[in-house]
Amino acid sequence: MFNKVVLVGNLTRDIELRYTTSGSAIGNSGIALTRIFSVN
Repeated sequence: MFNKVVLVGNLTRDIELRYTTSGSAIGNSGIALTRIFSVN
């Protein structure tokens, strides 16, 4: 089962891609948002 996530914004740096010992890929980056969301 997979979850879907949609992120909308501007990337602040290039994606750093690493691999675990089991072969899974992990990406690390930063995102800048221009809207503030709150749940009331």
